[in-house]
Amino acid sequence: MGMVGNFGSRITFQTSDQRILTFSGMTQKVSGKYAKHSVQGQKDRTEFTGPGNRSVTFKMVLNVMLGIRPREVMSSIEAAVESGEAEYLVIGGRPVGNNRFYISSVSEAYDVVLAGGEIASATLNVTMEEYV
Repeated sequence: MGMVGNFGSRITFQTSDQRILTFSGMTQKVSGKYAKHSVQGQKDRTEFTGPGNRSVTFKMVLNVMLGIRPREVMSSIEAAVESGEAEYLVIGGRPVGNNRFYISSVSEAYDVVLAGGEIASATLNVTMEEYV
């Protein structure tokens, strides 16, 4: 089994002969915080006030053909969003940043729905923010 990473014990990104649960298009935003001070008749003065919170976004494709039960994974992620769960995000054995992350939002697209309402394929867009 190829371990890609994890979000605590809630999500394990992995590849194997029976199961593929990965992400694509991951972007990370690292920023600083600045204050602007007005000076009459001159340009504003800028002051660095500290680091900003990191944010991460990525897409997940959940498909029964890849050994995934889309509705189970979606329910688990929804529970993490609604409970405010914060965990370390680890990719390739290294934590992303120095702090835990929480899932601030997830959008879900039901790509293939079978008879009886069973979801065969879904695409999730996940946004995580640093929890300090």
